[in-house]
Amino acid sequence: MTLAEIKNQIMFQTNNDEEDIEDFLPHVVDYINDGYDRLMAVWDKNHVPGETYDRLTYDSDEPEMPEWIHRYICDWATWLVYRNGNPQKQQRGRAYYESFMELLNRLAGSGGADGVNSDGSMKQYKYFINIPR
Repeated sequence: MTLAEIKNQIMFQTNNDEEDIEDFLPHVVDYINDGYDRLMAVWDKNHVPGETYDRLTYDSDEPEMPEWIHRYICDWATWLVYRNGNPQKQQRGRAYYESFMELLNRLAGSGGADGVNSDGSMKQYKYFINIPR
């Protein structure tokens, strides 16, 4: 997913809630990069926060990890959008938080990447169980 697609997915997950858009839109790229950084910390064993990958800045930028993980970046950003809302919105966001944390814990315990293949993709050092490749 590109950054533009991730933003669109967040808008979909927040039901295109226009009353809140002005509050979170200026921060959505920071929310996305925060989720990206958290996932990179467990995906890339050698990750140093903010130093070993390029932040997503332009709409055409894509995270440097398998595409099946990208939707979890959307989940984290959706949680951050909802967490500052009223209790009903916080409850709506809780499922996105739990989805993200479940993947984060699975990645931390069972896989990640180690080094770079000749084609520039990341090498896996462990195989995932029940996680698509």
